[in-house]
Amino acid sequence: MLSIITLIYGLLAGIATGLGALISIAIKNLTNKILSISLGFASGIMIGISTLSLIPSSIETGSIYTAVLGFICGGLFLFIIDISMPHVHKSESKCSGKAQCAVNPISQDECSQFAKMGYFIAFGIALHNLPEGIAIGASSGISEQMGFFTALTIGLHNIAEGLCVAMPLCMGKIRKRRVVFITTFTGLSTLVGTFLGLLFGMISPLFISFSLAFAAGAMIYISSDELIPKSHSSHSEFANIGIMAGFVVALFMP
Repeated sequence: MLSIITLIYGLLAGIATGLGALISIAIKNLTNKILSISLGFASGIMIGISTLSLIPSSIETGSIYTAVLGFICGGLFLFIIDISMPHVHKSESKCSGKAQCAVNPISQDECSQFAKMGYFIAFGIALHNLPEGIAIGASSGISEQMGFFTALTIGLHNIAEGLCVAMPLCMGKIRKRRVVFITTFTGLSTLVGTFLGLLFGMISPLFISFSLAFAAGAMIYISSDELIPKSHSSHSEFANIGIMAGFVVALFMP
């Protein structure tokens, strides 16, 4: 019974990302200032989570060497995805009048860039959510109450992560339903992680250590390669505000 309850915790924490997508869609007038703050905020959260939570937890769970190896592998993996991905989603991101996310008029090339960014962030968030799910499963092995509060805190910041995923997809003129689906599906890796945490509760700490650092490397790569440059290209001052705010929010995340 405890395992079923824990899986429900993981599911609810994961689908909370869909709430972030709904918030993003509800924003009617997306100006350059809002865009810069949003992308900067996303990068601030991702950098903060990686440096303040994932990497320290990786070192504590395993060793500095495991953390370094996982971090490098995470960044390298995203680099390989990056160089092979640029033209994959362009056909989906055409700026047609049928696109339903309300944004300022942007060019076809910008639509493609935003769509790619959204898919890229979704992939990175999915990687990040996997070890979070493992944390839910592992903490539930100690007590049901600890599993509940772990899932609750993860679910709350998954809402912010959902916003990070959905915003560029909206800018890329991806349809509403698809934005919600992609964002929610991204969060379901939390459920997968919860299952793994329950299944391999006694697994070597090195496995969990590597996974945490891998997610951190992937998120740092995304922030540096996609989020920060694009946020500054729209409105530099507001981008800095977003980055600082995102990092501050990450300070309060477990």
